[in-house]
Amino acid sequence: MGLSAVAAVDAATPDSEPPPATSLDEIVVTAQKRSERLQDVPVSVNVVSSQALANNHITSVDQIQEIAPSVSFTNSGNTRGQGLAIRGIGTLNFSDGVEPSVSTIVDGVVIGRSAASFFDFNDISRIEVLRGPQGTLFGKNSSAGVINVVTTRPDLNYGFFSGSASYASFNTVQIHATASDPLIQDKLAFGVSAYRNKSDGLVTNLYNGNNLNGDNSYGVRAKLLYHPLDTLEFYLIGDYAKSDLDCCVSTIRSILPTTRYWGATGPTRAQLLSGVAIGPYSRQDDFDGPQFNNQTSYGTSLEMNAQLANLTLTSISAYRKFHVNDNNDTDLVPINIVNINSADQNQHQFTQELRLTSPATDRLSYVLGFFYFNQTVATTTHLRGTGNLVLAPGAYAGNDINRSITSKSVSGFGQAQLRPTDRLRLIGGLRYTTDDYNAWFYRTVPAGAVGAFPILGGPAFSAPSLASDDNNVSYRVGLQYDITPDVMAYATYTTGYKGSALNMLNNLSQVLVSSGAYKLQPEKASNAEVGIRSAFFDRKLTLNLTGYYEEVREFQAQTFDNVLNTFALANAGKLRADGVEAEAVFAPNRQLSFSGNLAYTATRVDGLVIGCYPGQTAAQGCVSGRQDVSGDMLANSPKWAFSLSGNYTKPFGPVELFANATYSYRSSVFFSYGDPNTVQPGYGVVNAALGVGRPDRRFRLSVFARNLFDKHYATLIGTGFLDTSATGAGYTQLLTNDAWRTVGVEVSTEF
Repeated sequence: MGLSAVAAVDAATPDSEPPPATSLDEIVVTAQKRSERLQDVPVSVNVVSSQALANNHITSVDQIQEIAPSVSFTNSGNTRGQGLAIRGIGTLNFSDGVEPSVSTIVDGVVIGRSAASFFDFNDISRIEVLRGPQGTLFGKNSSAGVINVVTTRPDLNYGFFSGSASYASFNTVQIHATASDPLIQDKLAFGVSAYRNKSDGLVTNLYNGNNLNGDNSYGVRAKLLYHPLDTLEFYLIGDYAKSDLDCCVSTIRSILPTTRYWGATGPTRAQLLSGVAIGPYSRQDDFDGPQFNNQTSYGTSLEMNAQLANLTLTSISAYRKFHVNDNNDTDLVPINIVNINSADQNQHQFTQELRLTSPATDRLSYVLGFFYFNQTVATTTHLRGTGNLVLAPGAYAGNDINRSITSKSVSGFGQAQLRPTDRLRLIGGLRYTTDDYNAWFYRTVPAGAVGAFPILGGPAFSAPSLASDDNNVSYRVGLQYDITPDVMAYATYTTGYKGSALNMLNNLSQVLVSSGAYKLQPEKASNAEVGIRSAFFDRKLTLNLTGYYEEVREFQAQTFDNVLNTFALANAGKLRADGVEAEAVFAPNRQLSFSGNLAYTATRVDGLVIGCYPGQTAAQGCVSGRQDVSGDMLANSPKWAFSLSGNYTKPFGPVELFANATYSYRSSVFFSYGDPNTVQPGYGVVNAALGVGRPDRRFRLSVFARNLFDKHYATLIGTGFLDTSATGAGYTQLLTNDAWRTVGVEVSTEF
């Protein structure tokens, strides 16, 4: 058997025969670390194609919730605090010592930090959203699921080029290009892609007239595919991406008029913000501190696939580096309460994966592997401001916080399928993981400060030896049965794991360290799942259904204490999610197609006690400043989410007309447990495009709209800094350009 039969491939290659008009194109995924038809995979997978991304002008991971309903994105004041969730479960955390629960993987390489996964979707072949714990094959940071990004491989036989340029509202300019060419026929091919994005922001700072929350980013990726022998292949990738952003600033939803700064005679928040339009759709601010989020990421990976008799040996070696420097004026008023809340973070990682894969057609087929992960994250944080203390003119309080954590993970894994009959497959998998964490934390008071920064910082403190180590066994068992050649059913039970977390927030204290409470217990996930993968009407229609019940014990949660005005970490006793997921594609002919994705997700948290929300009474569950939120839904977890898409092409002489539209809906969510003031009502968004071009796609011109009907929504709602009390509070929100209508024109080419 040749190497190409087991190496990762795209859903379609340039030399493949076009599928018959009576069937849908086959979709190939690598959800089980080997190339398989999506309809044969006993995993809940939502595949987002490159065409779906292009049709909806989706360019980053935070936007895929529009066409992948099980995914949720929660915004933050900087990219370090942003997070993804699958089935309502995911990590949203500022602490360097907490790793993500949703793993992002690009071309087989794990991205160690959540912030580094927010990159432009250039050169994408497909995105596989693997729902539920994927610990057996993908490791410890996939306790809630995996976003598996596969980029376009160079072709050894054919050269190709694709490019697009668009201009849209907010002066948005996006340029993308991908090219590949065989340098030696059948042996060596080179590929390169690049992008450049720029846009004005949605928010205006009245203090200086600056435009905020825009985009200014670019990147390049180069690839070399070398096939010296029929049984040997090397795939080298290098990439670089940079963004200089003035994000991620909140606007003010409401204020508490009595909030006063600098003592009983100081100005009120209402007075300071009298010129700002305040409300749920506010696009104005008035603050005097700097706001920026500048980050750079780059890395290289080398994949080798070697045929050993009838087995394939795969090695993926990778090194990546990520740097972000950000600041936000946390108080959002034009006086210096906390003008400097900055972080300078450097992350670097090395990963090595080895796999041995048997042919999928064997009666006993298997994947065996070894994985090594080594990551260091080092951050310097500065806090400067009056902290709302009454100080002499020019005086300030402050902290400098330095911290670093090194994490090492080693695991061995395997998964096998046994075919007792031609229709029945028995599934079993196991992964053993050891994790080791070593960290240090130093907080000082700068020489020029009058004292430590209150609330967000603290007195000088040193913790030179924070450590933890864990080990875990995750497993998967199940069966799948081919009812007919076009209908497959499966049932699986899967466990997952994420190692212990270390509390390295700014306000870490000796009490937490001495008590051992700085260390959070590992997350442990389990998922029972049944599914049907089916095709009907000569494969013009595919319909996939999945039902599941998922639990995560000791979830590592970050909450905001509205009394202390600071963040805190805690293990939640248990998170639960159960629901149904459905995907359907119908293509009656080659000119017309429809698709739909639906996720019904019922979530619940148990055993989580947090600070009360502002104004919460004893009758509403507030006891001694704390509330037990057991029984609540998970934050930013819509019960209903779905998307419906349609695509149509019509030949018209030497050209063809094309049109596409997508409607996506998400039901109401809250962003802070129990707090009715943080509810985002349900909303639906329409993306659409209409254009003309050559049938061979050498030239296409289109007009498009994102959020056609101008539906406004927030990606985060929370209490304003220091704007809280027992009887009421002011709130802020994060809004993006996607929450307003964007209209543009695009020209593209392929040849």
